[in-house]
Amino acid sequence: MKPETLTFSPKQIIFNEGDATNGIYHVQDGEIEIYRIRENTEITLGTLKAGDVLGTITLFSKEPRTATARAITQTVAVFYQNEGLSEAFKALPVWSQAVMKDAISRLKHVNELLISTKLNEKNLLRNIGTSHHHSAQLANLLATLCRKACIKNDLNVSVLVTTDFLTLAENVLMKRFQYLESIYKAFNDCGLIKEVDDKKYGKIISNPNPQILEDFAVFSLNVFKKGTNLFVPKKYHPWMSALARISRKNNNQNKFKRPEIAILLQTDLGRQDGEVMIADMIQNEIIHEENEMVTFTPLKLQKTVVFESLCRIIKEIKP
Repeated sequence: MKPETLTFSPKQIIFNEGDATNGIYHVQDGEIEIYRIRENTEITLGTLKAGDVLGTITLFSKEPRTATARAITQTVAVFYQNEGLSEAFKALPVWSQAVMKDAISRLKHVNELLISTKLNEKNLLRNIGTSHHHSAQLANLLATLCRKACIKNDLNVSVLVTTDFLTLAENVLMKRFQYLESIYKAFNDCGLIKEVDDKKYGKIISNPNPQILEDFAVFSLNVFKKGTNLFVPKKYHPWMSALARISRKNNNQNKFKRPEIAILLQTDLGRQDGEVMIADMIQNEIIHEENEMVTFTPLKLQKTVVFESLCRIIKEIKP
């Protein structure tokens, strides 16, 4: 049969891996990329331009196509069907046939090595760093989306739709979905974010705070460098959270008379030792006293509780 001139649009698939081999394509104009999908990763094997021939690897073996070919730009190629190619090949000198078969065999081997290398590179990227590094990366990515992709809901409140966030994070950060999901769940459980179900948008973070996410990213990296030895003992966390609540209930006040804050603290926690708790926190420099007035920074206290609790959990999450 006579050769046929074909035209392919940008991103048009010329053939898929596994398709039956029916001929070769002589590229006249444009560009074609050859790739395979392995472990959900698109691995590029090469790019063909004018003068190159597509489809030679399976020309003589008659095996199914070993890769997918896709036009990058508007591409013109002359297609030669298998019929006639075999006879033309047999007409070549024996040594020429041997050289062509050897070249094709070597190309197949190189492609397999390239795929193996790319997969190893992907796995290496997944495993570089600790869970503290990866949680910092995830927090920064989420903060970026909060700054760029938030929308206003019907109540004029900023919301970030998170339905596909982890899929995006998997592709951007090159980490396993389940691993990132565990870190993200810790974000939500510890109060770094608050993901809820919305009837209109699906899963959302309501009124997200990108600065808090970025602050946590820095904190998490510092934990990797310094460890958790400088953390506040966990027994203080409920007390610190209670002080933050008391401040909110009192118009964000951050300075109280010592007897007053002791009573408010024991009332909030349902205890009878408010003065002991206040004295203990002053001694450990969690809060401060000057001229019989106790002062503290509510946001700092709450961030400490959330960040330290979160890092303790993330430390145990394995890639």
